[in-house]
Amino acid sequence: MQRKNLRYLILMVASVLTVLVLQFFWLKSVYNDYKTSLKQEAALLFANTVTDMLDSLVLRKMTPVFIPGMPDTAFIRPLQIGKKTTQDTIRSFRIEIRQGENEAGTKGRVNRQIQVISSGENVPLDSLRSVVRPLMLGLDSLGEGKKFTFRLDEETLSPEEIESTFEKALIARGYEVNAKVRKYHIEEPLSQLPKNVIDLKEIRIPFGTRIQGYLYNYQVFLYKKMIVPSLFALLVVLFISWSMLAMYRNMLKQQRLNLLKNDIISNITHELKTPVATVAIVLESLENFGSQQKEALRKEYIQIAKNELKRLTQMAENILTSSLLEKEQKVSFKPIELDVLLEEKIQSFKPILDHQNFEFQYIKEGKNFSIIGDWEKLGLVIFNLLDNAVKYSKEEKNIQVKLRESGGKIILQIQDKGIGIPEAYQKEIFEKFIRVPQQDVHDVKGYGLGLAQVAEIIRLHDGKISLESKVGQGSVFTLQFQQV
Repeated sequence: MQRKNLRYLILMVASVLTVLVLQFFWLKSVYNDYKTSLKQEAALLFANTVTDMLDSLVLRKMTPVFIPGMPDTAFIRPLQIGKKTTQDTIRSFRIEIRQGENEAGTKGRVNRQIQVISSGENVPLDSLRSVVRPLMLGLDSLGEGKKFTFRLDEETLSPEEIESTFEKALIARGYEVNAKVRKYHIEEPLSQLPKNVIDLKEIRIPFGTRIQGYLYNYQVFLYKKMIVPSLFALLVVLFISWSMLAMYRNMLKQQRLNLLKNDIISNITHELKTPVATVAIVLESLENFGSQQKEALRKEYIQIAKNELKRLTQMAENILTSSLLEKEQKVSFKPIELDVLLEEKIQSFKPILDHQNFEFQYIKEGKNFSIIGDWEKLGLVIFNLLDNAVKYSKEEKNIQVKLRESGGKIILQIQDKGIGIPEAYQKEIFEKFIRVPQQDVHDVKGYGLGLAQVAEIIRLHDGKISLESKVGQGSVFTLQFQQV
């Protein structure tokens, strides 16, 4: 059976480890998803931040210039834009706005056309688009000039300014991370990024400049987001582990109960066979010997049969009493003196103790031992505990009974030097039909009902019962009642 249990245990541990591995890969996948989401959202926010700053900068640096004598319909040939180049990093532009007449025949902000003239020879197309876009969006706010000039150079948008604005935007969105921004010319190679950073897509701005950004110290932010998934994974592992442990403990308990069942069935069978066989022998003897010739022998045999039938009756009463206690049978509560009841039961055991040469000691400390309880049922409690102390004391026949007061409580202890109770059975010993397996040895009679009755009666009296026991050293049963 131990090998079978070991296989079950290994299988359960392997199952828990499998769940742990699966949870680890699931958490890793969740972490990567959070990281990917952070990269995508941060890249979009980075692009929007740079674009917004550039739009604001173009409109802010553009000033209208009025040139007298220049007709409104003047046409200036647009610049032919050639190949992309990074030459002439300082660009000067002249913006001319042509506007037509409205329906009333007057000049107004209608039918406007934008002409862009550069002082340089070659301008990258993407850079020019970045300039024209904010002009188209903010044209109506430019005022009444015929010509507008502005100047952009490589120092117009500094990395520090972009970095500061980008970090504020990240914080506003709830991203508690740090950002770094670098600036390069379009033909300048990018330097290698540090390790453990999130690279953001580079942004191109006028003219021939690239803005590179990346995130660092983002792990703490992601770990905070992982708290809820990690707690969920932990709860799943703990629940499965607890379930496996409960199943394993329940299996062991069922195995112990199976052993106890076999032991109790063996004991009850033995207990039933003995009186039945004895009565059968008595009846056979009475039939063979005759009742007239041997009157004394007849009376002796009849007394033997009565005693055996009394044993059967006692067995039935024990089982019935246990059943009634489970059904919350009413108890007759009234004031009683526990020391008087205890001494009465001790007196009834005196012949057995003297006959078996027990060393018995009774200690009483205090004067007030009044409690509210049922005389008969508390008497059954004391009887069962004393009876067990006698039955399970094999080599060292020593019993000590101690009754004392303690802080409004009355404490009763019954101690023996018997065989003791293994720790594995101490929590279950107060359940019905629970007996420590004795390997089919019937020198100690019982049905596993005595301590179950004791525990149930103590519960009905709102008392407490505890057990201290070591195998080979004996047991101590402690009862506690409320003093009146």
